[in-house]
Amino acid sequence: MAQDERTAYYAALCEQLYNPKSPQDREQVQKMLEYSFPTFADEAGTGIDSGKPRPPGMEGCPTFAITNPTDTASALRVLLQSSPNPFVQTFCLSRLKQLITAQFSIFSIETKLQLRTFLLEYAFLHTDLQSFVLSQLAAVFALLTRLGWLDMEDYRNVHQDIGQFFQASVDHRIVGMQILAIVVQDINAPTSPRNSAKFRKAAAGFRDNELFDIFQVAFKTLEGLLHHTVPFEKPGQEERMRDATLNVLMRCLSYDFVGTSLDEAGEDIGTVQIPTSWRPIFEDENFVPTFFNAYREFSPPHSSKAMGCLVQIASTRKALFHGEGERSKFVVAMMQGIRDIILTSHGMNDADNYNEFCRLLYRFRNAAPLNEMVEKPGYSEWIERIAEFTSQALQSWKWAPNTATYLLGFWARTVHSMNYYHQLGEATVQKLENITVEVTRTYISANVDSVPTRIEEMLDDPLDSEESLAETLNMLGQIARYKYQESSACLVTIFDPIAIQYQELIAQAGSNIAAGEFKEALDVIETKFAWLVYIIALFVGNRPAYLSSDEMDSIDGELTTKILQLMDASQALQVQHGSAVLNQKLDSAFIYFFQQFRKSYIGEATGKAVYSKLTEVFGISDQVLMLNVIMRKIIGNLQYWGDNEQVIRRTLELFNELASGYSALKNLRKIETTQLILQNHMSSEFTFLENEKHGQNRMLYYQVLCKILFAEEDCEREFYAFMKAFEIRLESLATLNSMDAFRQEPVRRALQDIFRDLRGFISPIQSRRNFSLFFDWFYPEYMPILLRALEAWSPSPVANTLLKFFAEFVHNKSQRLNFEISSPNGILIFRDTSQIISTYGRHALEQQVTDDSRKYLYKYKGISICFTILSRCLGGRYINFGVFWLYQDKAIDEVFSMMFQLMLSIPQDDLMTFPKLTRAFFSMLDDFTHEQLMAVPNLSPDVFLYLMQACEQGVESSESWIRSHACSTVNNIASYVIKEYEKAEIRNSSAADPVARRRSSASSQPAGHWLIGYLTQFPRVLPSLLTTLFNLILFDENNDQWALSRPLYALMLLQKEYVVEYTTQVINQQLPERREYVAKALNNLMDGIGWTLCTKDRERFSQNISAFRRELSMNNVVLVPLSLAFT
Repeated sequence: MAQDERTAYYAALCEQLYNPKSPQDREQVQKMLEYSFPTFADEAGTGIDSGKPRPPGMEGCPTFAITNPTDTASALRVLLQSSPNPFVQTFCLSRLKQLITAQFSIFSIETKLQLRTFLLEYAFLHTDLQSFVLSQLAAVFALLTRLGWLDMEDYRNVHQDIGQFFQASVDHRIVGMQILAIVVQDINAPTSPRNSAKFRKAAAGFRDNELFDIFQVAFKTLEGLLHHTVPFEKPGQEERMRDATLNVLMRCLSYDFVGTSLDEAGEDIGTVQIPTSWRPIFEDENFVPTFFNAYREFSPPHSSKAMGCLVQIASTRKALFHGEGERSKFVVAMMQGIRDIILTSHGMNDADNYNEFCRLLYRFRNAAPLNEMVEKPGYSEWIERIAEFTSQALQSWKWAPNTATYLLGFWARTVHSMNYYHQLGEATVQKLENITVEVTRTYISANVDSVPTRIEEMLDDPLDSEESLAETLNMLGQIARYKYQESSACLVTIFDPIAIQYQELIAQAGSNIAAGEFKEALDVIETKFAWLVYIIALFVGNRPAYLSSDEMDSIDGELTTKILQLMDASQALQVQHGSAVLNQKLDSAFIYFFQQFRKSYIGEATGKAVYSKLTEVFGISDQVLMLNVIMRKIIGNLQYWGDNEQVIRRTLELFNELASGYSALKNLRKIETTQLILQNHMSSEFTFLENEKHGQNRMLYYQVLCKILFAEEDCEREFYAFMKAFEIRLESLATLNSMDAFRQEPVRRALQDIFRDLRGFISPIQSRRNFSLFFDWFYPEYMPILLRALEAWSPSPVANTLLKFFAEFVHNKSQRLNFEISSPNGILIFRDTSQIISTYGRHALEQQVTDDSRKYLYKYKGISICFTILSRCLGGRYINFGVFWLYQDKAIDEVFSMMFQLMLSIPQDDLMTFPKLTRAFFSMLDDFTHEQLMAVPNLSPDVFLYLMQACEQGVESSESWIRSHACSTVNNIASYVIKEYEKAEIRNSSAADPVARRRSSASSQPAGHWLIGYLTQFPRVLPSLLTTLFNLILFDENNDQWALSRPLYALMLLQKEYVVEYTTQVINQQLPERREYVAKALNNLMDGIGWTLCTKDRERFSQNISAFRRELSMNNVVLVPLSLAFT
């Protein structure tokens, strides 16, 4: 068949691949193309073994004669040369990249050189390639360079080979520059674990031998562009050359010079570690001015790329320069360029230019010490210009809202340096002090003044993103702290007039002002206050732990006084007008302020000066009284914000923080307000407790109360007083005498609230003593309520709340459930566990849930909690299961029987689809097979097969946690079987005469245990598991080799003959030239192994597996997987 016809056929397929009529068509075409151009690496998705049958639709179609990867590479080259179709080019290059990735190590040296030469020649002959095609070609060239750098000397001449492009036409120069941009980017790209060592070495070699030459070529080209010495012939060439040149320069400057795999271009911290060999060009007096000239001459987006290069250049390490003189020239050039841009405002009307310029200021200030800049001529004017620019930028928040962080970072860094450079000169210090105060004032006034505009035009409000706002304000706080008195005075001059407006507005509330007009005016003023409260919070939060003074603490006290006065006025307004005047932003700011105050002053032995003003105005003379104020605010929020989940959450987080420190917790325990909340924790005034959407919040609420309650060792009386509110509610439920009574709506709500609260209460308990208090209070008196409630509400979502409480109740964390040796509590708990799981399971099995959207909530969630309960009982080590088997207690049979039924009710696909169910199942299975599976007297074949199939799916999971437990389960089972066989052999060999030996053998055959009987009945179970585990180790990229090696070793002990068969198949599946290498590597897996279950042999096998994987990675060997037909 003619070459032209074959080319037309594949061109049509490629067009269908990228412009399919349907997903099914695309899948079919992809299979046809993959079959035609196999990579010999993977059966599905990235390659087709040439031994497989042709896909439908290819009968009689033209194909290439391909028997090995080299043939595939040749065929792709032929097709690429034969067709100018971009779809063909895209497919051929992407397939070639897959082929090279998989099979580079087995290509001959001649093939490797031919591939590289072909790519360069193809690019040279086709300068009109689409940009995306050229990018693909360059990416393949870069991949070849990475893979062959260490072994192929000819691969290390990138600059020289691409240099041929620069000796030809302008189009060739553009293509060469575009290729270099991709190569520099890809050589420096993060790597997969398989090739990480090889690629790191390649990147380092490329950095040392090629990168500087490439940078020089690009820099000279940039100079040529600026001097207009490049003879462009066609429209658009100059723009393309600018773009490609700046891309190369930017990627060279952003290179990972130190091999940390950080994207330094995207980081706004640290210095750029330019190699010493680059020193001459950086010390060239035209180097820095050239980039500033490029910024001035080029239009966006090229101007912002030039500025991006300057950002990297400004971050250059100081040690690069040869002496102070050269470094000084560099700093002066940077300062001059920055000054000129500020003076002319050139390009500042473009948002990208503006943003990059602000980044330049920040990065330059980070890299250049303050004393280094201060010494330079014109510094005074320079810093004034930046101060003016900062002021204008902060006031132009609408134009560039994301630049404030960079500008404040510049000044925060400057202030930080001033703290330890004490030889700056009085004039310089005075100027910088004045600037910091002015920057603080400008930022505060600009954002406060922006409030009406933001509200009116519904613009994005930074107050809605507290985390990013706090990051910015933290820098403002550092700046303000340098001249704290003056900065605080600026804040107060802005705060006080708004406070007067606030008082006047409140006074008008009862007059003729319209309600809508009042609310609008109130929103504006309170949002302004929200800004001010956040700013004060970061002022206070930036108190230096060891450098603070009474004077500064006193200022904090004055600011805190204003906050408390504002809070009192706000709360008075709330009392007067109720929820209609609540402002979420302001109350969130109050919470944040108290978090910052706690960080700086609560628990500190110093800082008493902060209370001077507070004592004078409020009588707050120490942190205990301040804690009382904070607690009053917390209580107020719990009362007024019952409908707002976020404010309640933030309030409880503050409450939790107060209860976290040892001394603060002790003080919190003492104060009157805390005692009040402990005594009235279920008060109807806490409106959030009446709202069902606060389920998680009320749990946090009781977690905090638990920590406070148990802060004192002698708290038994207070504990029972605290539980009285629960007793009242539980006793009312105890009087219900029918299932229908339990199913009433008020009872449902009460059950969920009570057991959710109790779960929150017991979750933080760590000590055995404190948990015993709760255990003795709850058990067994209130256990019947839980059992009857489950009977009434299973398997609805209400039951899930009850089950979650019990899962926490049986959780033996920190050994809190360890009972005395004579205590029956462990046995009683497991009996109730059996009843609970049996009750829920019976109802769950009776109800059919067909709607996929309801499956988890109405079935699998409850089952997963049951699995968790059982797992915690089995793994808790406080229940003597032997007693149940010894006395034939039906509880253990019933719970395991129900567990098996629940398992069988879950299709295997569903088991692996719902993450929480999957995790609970495999955790339970691991604990169950540790001891109890072997103690079960019998098991149905369905359950056995389900367990083994689930284990196989579990070890194939992509989640390490699930895979680890599944592997542990398989290891438990296989190890037990091995031990049983070993016991039988020992008993048989110890018999004295043949008759006795036969009798002993008959009585002690391991086949007597149902587990071993099933393994005989289903002979494919163990080989299937072994194949799955071995496949994962040989063919899968994962980090779980140790976990996988444990069960694999035990299975290999049981299946020695099958191991030989399997490894023979693996070796035969490989390409002929690789089989000897693979055979040797597989034989080394058993090197030094004694084929026993002892720890030494297990560890040696795991080490051999790691060495095997490391050997494959270092030699870039990708094994060809076994066909699906082999099991």
